[in-house]
Amino acid sequence: MKKHPRQKLPSAAVTALLFTALLFAVPPLFAQTRTEEWVETGRFGTEEPEDPGAQAAPAKGLDTDWLYLGLRTGPSLRFYTPSDDTPFTGGDTMSVALDIALQANLRLLSFLSVQTEAVFTWDKASMWAYTGPITSYNRYTKDYTALSFQIPLIVKFDFYPRDFRLSPFIGAYYLLSLGKLKASDSLSGGKESLSYKVSPSVGFLGGLSGAMQFGPGMLIADLRYAADLGEFEARGAEVFGRRMISFTVGYELGFFTKQKGGRP
Repeated sequence: MKKHPRQKLPSAAVTALLFTALLFAVPPLFAQTRTEEWVETGRFGTEEPEDPGAQAAPAKGLDTDWLYLGLRTGPSLRFYTPSDDTPFTGGDTMSVALDIALQANLRLLSFLSVQTEAVFTWDKASMWAYTGPITSYNRYTKDYTALSFQIPLIVKFDFYPRDFRLSPFIGAYYLLSLGKLKASDSLSGGKESLSYKVSPSVGFLGGLSGAMQFGPGMLIADLRYAADLGEFEARGAEVFGRRMISFTVGYELGFFTKQKGGRP
């Protein structure tokens, strides 16, 4: 019986098969070798695996600390209304003052904080009336000046759109006088010192504040409306009531970092 000769694969086919095998087998092996080397030696610029037990320190931000201390300043519009106890018939008068405020903000929750302040204020109210007969009356004015501290207690509700903190707030304040209420009039040109008293020495306020991280702390802004519940009194008689609209800007720094890194 005649045997058939064994067929041999062409050398080109053998070469193609070997190349295909190397193409599919070598890269996974090479990748595994480099991965092991990365883990063991940290070469090729790859970071070493993180320790699951290690906790990174929280970065400073809008709600990473328990206490924020700040300073603000800006203009304040003052509106004064003569009391019924005075002879003045002039309507509301307005003046512009510069407010300077020191503030301390305690962050109780991510959405709630309590703030107290010491706001230095300067008031200058001008009242007027007409005196004399109708045919030749004169306009009579009297100017009052006073320095005081407002000490508010404020509750703020905090929201965090993008990289900002917006906080609508409400509160009340106590008015602490600095010296006496002083008065001068346009008729005699004289000046007299009058006792300074506000009864009751409290008021209410409300507004909106904002903060944006800048450097190690935050840029802050505050827009508010405030009104005294009582009226300024001189010699036992009510003189005028007061309302205020103020806009102040400033800077605050955080202290006592929260362990959990602040707002989730």
